[in-house]
Parts: sequence; structure tokens; C-alpha cells
Amino acid sequence: MSSAMEANVKADLVLKNGRVVTHAGEFHGGVAVSGEQIVAFGSDDALPEAGRVIDLEGRVLMPGIVDPHCHLGVNYGYDEDMASETGAAAIGGVTTVLLFIRNPEGSYIPFYKDRRARGEAAAHIDFGFHFGIQREDHIPEIAQVAEATGVQSFKCHMGYEPGNPIGIVSSTDAWVFDAMREAAKLPQGVVSVHCENTELAYLLKKEMMATGRQDLAAYTESRPAFVEEEAIARIIRWAEVTRCPLYIVHTSVGAGPALARKARSRGVDVMMETCPHYLTRTCHDADLDATAKISPPLRDREDLEGLWAGVLDGSIDTFGTDHVPFKKNGGDLWSEKPGVVSFAWELPLMLHFGVHERGLSLSHLVRLNSYNPARRFGLLARKGVLAVGADADLVVVDLDEKRMVEHTGKGTCLYQGWELKGWPVLTVSRGRVVAEGGAVDPDAAGAGRCVTVPRSELSR
Repeated sequence: MSSAMEANVKADLVLKNGRVVTHAGEFHGGVAVSGEQIVAFGSDDALPEAGRVIDLEGRVLMPGIVDPHCHLGVNYGYDEDMASETGAAAIGGVTTVLLFIRNPEGSYIPFYKDRRARGEAAAHIDFGFHFGIQREDHIPEIAQVAEATGVQSFKCHMGYEPGNPIGIVSSTDAWVFDAMREAAKLPQGVVSVHCENTELAYLLKKEMMATGRQDLAAYTESRPAFVEEEAIARIIRWAEVTRCPLYIVHTSVGAGPALARKARSRGVDVMMETCPHYLTRTCHDADLDATAKISPPLRDREDLEGLWAGVLDGSIDTFGTDHVPFKKNGGDLWSEKPGVVSFAWELPLMLHFGVHERGLSLSHLVRLNSYNPARRFGLLARKGVLAVGADADLVVVDLDEKRMVEHTGKGTCLYQGWELKGWPVLTVSRGRVVAEGGAVDPDAAGAGRCVTVPRSELSR
């Protein structure tokens, strides 16, 4: 495999002598970068000269991670999160993050303009948006919002009862169905759904609260697996009827992958995501308490292994972190805010537990972490691939490095003190080295650019 520039042209950066892994396979060699784009890739002798050459010494070179699922600016200030959390993401090999973001009060068009400008002033890496359906009148605006902002991904929340700790408004069945009908009309429209039966979750929560239990497993038992499984099946049926591309976020149940696989076999366009915490933690882990509350909840070992089976057989399509830095109250389980942080450790976790322990291939990992999320959300020509003309978003991985997880930032980490094997050691975002050796370049703050933009900007 090779693709090179003319011999007399000099690149800005060459990474060579590496194990280059793409979504389709791997080869020994490297990549050449000029400006913000990849201009050549292939064997070392096919690469041009460059102003800077990095000898990878056999380490792995992959496309940068496209994390399709995070929440920033929810508990801390948006500008602060866009700086600190994208810095942590860069250290973890992430080069693009997509924010699920809510505007409960007004139109998404001025909201987008504000959040885009502020994000570009602070972010270390590229970012984009999904917009949450929080009111019925968000739905008839979908086409107008997509045209004005370039955002064609819309999220419907389920499972959040009235008075929930983070103020999310759950979509009714009618909202979800109607949003699908509208999004299906867009060129790259997609509806993402948090799948839990809202009314059952509310009923069972009240019953569990009455017992007085405060252990983490009580939260899981208050919204058992069938509450999520039922909603997944229902939402898949609506996607089938409306012909709307569907993205099922943060799947926590082991039965979920089979539901997605069966739907795809009959032609439904559905992709399924899971998160590192559901693949590494259970609600019965003795060291976890109410601060490990997540929505949907951590489940048991059977569900964890069911999810891994779905990862390995291809039924699960993507990994997302669902990264959200919350200030936990450290007290009452039922008023605790649900969410954890994992930007910096998703890749090491999947290398350790997936590649090393379960035999997950590196190319499959690239599909889960980069190629598939870029494909689902319309970013594939620029993101998630190693190709001439694509953005030079790259991560170098040392498969043999062992390091302890050390969390000093915002939010709740479930992995403090764990020793993991396999770590990112260098991250390149649009041709710029933004993180190296476990540290982010502070001067890269503000270098990130929004990737969900109006069509008029794409044609420039």
C-alpha cells in the first residue's frame, strides 16, 4: 500500500517506521503531513522528506479517535470544559468530539453560533454537535436548523423522570417518531436515542426509594435491563417505519447487540454504541458507591460479557465515552447526578481489556473508535481514516507500555489506580502535535475547529 507526493515536494511532518493500522488492515510504514492534511501514506521509502520526522520505532499509528458522545458545559462552565476536557481528550488520543447539547429555552440557530464561537476559542481538538429535542417545537425546526448550522443529528432522551437531578426533558413517543420523520428527510439526518421506558423507570424508582436502600445496585434494580431492552426494540421499530437512520447511545444491556443485529438483517439502518464503563465495571463492584451512578446504570457481569460478545462479533458499532464532568453530591443516591469521565482512558481501557485480554484486532478497534462514528455522522471524508486529503488526525500507541490511571481533573473517574497495558503516547490534530507523553500542549487551546458546519462553508 502506498500513496506518495511528487518526489521533489517536502512535507511538514512525517511519521515513519510504524505499524500503521486503518479500518481495513495494516502495513509497516508511515504517513506524511503537509499543513492540516495527510498528503502521503505507505512504506517508508515511499514517503517524502519532511521538516520534522518522527521515528515510531515500530509503535502503532492509527487514525485519531472520533468520540461521538460527550456532554460539556453541563455542570461547569462551557468555556472551561471546552478547554480542560478537550485537553484530556487529546491526551487520550481523541482528535474529534461530538457534544450532545441541549437548549431547553430557545432556537438552536443562535445557540449554535454562540457555542461554536466559544468552542473554537477554547478547544484543543475539533468538535461538533448533536442537538437534543427538549420541546415539541424543536421538531418542526429540524430542517431549518440543519440548513443553518450543518447539524443533522438530533437526540431524543428517554428514561428521565420528572424532577430528575439534571433537568433533562424526556421525549414522548410522539416526539421521537415525529423527529425521525423529519430527520429522515435530511441528506445525512440521524436520530440518536437514549433508550429506557420512561414510565416504567419512574414507577420502579419510586418503589425502590421506598425501601430506603442507598447502594449502587439499588439504582440498577430500579431500572432493570428489560426497561432498556423494551425501549430499544420499540425505537428500532419506529426507525424501520420512518426509514430514519438510528443511533442507539450508551447501550448497557447484553441483549442489546442481538436486537441491533436482527434489525440490520431486515434492512433497518441502526448503529449501536456502548461505553467503556459498561465493558469494565459492574454495579456490584465493592469499591463503587453512589458516586458511580450513570444513566443507564452499570449492570451485572452477564450484561458486561454480553456487550463484549457484541463488540467482538460486530453487533456493536461504536464506542463513545459519554464523558461528563459532574460535581457529585457524595450523599443521597437518588438525587446524585449520573455521569463519569473517561476521555483520557477509553483507548487504554479498550487496548487492555479488548486487544490484550480478548483478542480484539486493532483494525476492528479503529472501526469502533474512528471509522464508524465518522461514517454515522457524516465526517468520513475528513475524519476517521488514513487517506490522502483527510485531516491529519493521528494517534501513536505503545502497546506494551504499562501505566497507572491517575485522575486529577474534574468529574468522577472509575479507574483510579488501575494499571493498564497499552497507552497513547502522541496525538496529532490537523497536523499539529497536541499531546505527547501524557501531557497536552497548552498552546493548542483554541486550535480546535467545529466540524458541523453549514454546507456553504464546506464548499469554500
